[in-house]
Amino acid sequence: MIKVLIIDDHYLFAEGVASLFKPEDGIEVVAHTQNGNNAPSILEKTEIDVILMDIDMPAIDGIETIHLLQKNGFDTPILMLTMHLSIQKVRDSLKSGAQGYIIKDASKSELIEAIKVTSQRKNYFHTKVNDQVFDYFRGRNRNNTIVDELSSREKEVVKCLAEGMNSNAIAETLFISKHTVKTHRRNIMHKLNVKTSAELIKLAIEKKIIDI
Repeated sequence: MIKVLIIDDHYLFAEGVASLFKPEDGIEVVAHTQNGNNAPSILEKTEIDVILMDIDMPAIDGIETIHLLQKNGFDTPILMLTMHLSIQKVRDSLKSGAQGYIIKDASKSELIEAIKVTSQRKNYFHTKVNDQVFDYFRGRNRNNTIVDELSSREKEVVKCLAEGMNSNAIAETLFISKHTVKTHRRNIMHKLNVKTSAELIKLAIEKKIIDI
């Protein structure tokens, strides 16, 4: 079951989206907030696989919320949501680290597909997103290095692992929860395409993510 957090200032819309999903869809909305400032505390307490977030919100918009999450060490896949298509906002979302982009008039089947694709850390774009966005994203992917894929917090976790720390020790050292440490480890291994801590540390040394 894919667990979703909705960040959208329109309560009725969020409730409507949550009611769309049936058990057979394999998706469950487990949390909703109308303010992106609340997202870090929700992620600390709740296991979330995908964040479905409105790009236009009054208190703090979607792009600012992405930056807030990154600052707090979270790397949960984000699917941006909007009423209207703005190419500039799409590009800004991608540049900030969003996995995908869908518009609010999408069908249920499109939304399900978008959430499932995003949960696998693959990119999803609604069909109304035009070619220049794809061109931008492909160019960004070509220029990324393996080091760029890791956030500063993830690099800190890798260094702690290299020093032989377990999840409890890492949590105490970095002042984050044990759940957050486990989330970082899972995300790091996915990004670097490794299955064990030994493989992770070996690759981190080779790519100079850490120095030993």
